[in-house]
Amino acid sequence: MEKLVETLSSLKECLDETDLVKDIKKLNKEISNNPELLKLLDEYRLKPTEENKNKIIRNELFQKYKEKETDINLLIMQINSKLKQINNKDKWCSR
Repeated sequence: MEKLVETLSSLKECLDETDLVKDIKKLNKEISNNPELLKLLDEYRLKPTEENKNKIIRNELFQKYKEKETDINLLIMQINSKLKQINNKDKWCSR
């Protein structure tokens, strides 16, 4: 069990060092420092209109963030798939 924890910790460290994770963290900071986009997001939370939604979607920074978010989700799906394969192999080995 300890080896598993160490391996997962190592995986997390490796993921934190990937360009993808670094990029999305950078974009998070940029969004946090962008008053215009923050205002649009707050307005949308308070009053979710189609107009506000379109303004947000057209925002270049938001588009970049959503692209990276999609890439991260695909990476998570790949990791989950590999973990499922490992888990299935373990089940067969323990029989």
